[in-house]
Amino acid sequence: MTAEKSIVRVDATYGLAVKVGDEMRPGDPVCNVQAPQASGVCPVHGTIESIRFDPESHEFVISIVRTRTP
Repeated sequence: MTAEKSIVRVDATYGLAVKVGDEMRPGDPVCNVQAPQASGVCPVHGTIESIRFDPESHEFVISIVRTRTP
């Protein structure tokens, strides 16, 4: 069975409030400043699996492995 993953992309201008291994709940912030869009919060229960910087879009790409399904 493959773990379900969610991808969150946030503007790198704000900086991150999370690190790899953090346990997350829906609505937890992923960036240091309240982002103007819903993408600034975690959408699922899970664990931060990886974080990478996408220089083309100037965004952090955060992979979250779901630990609970609806």
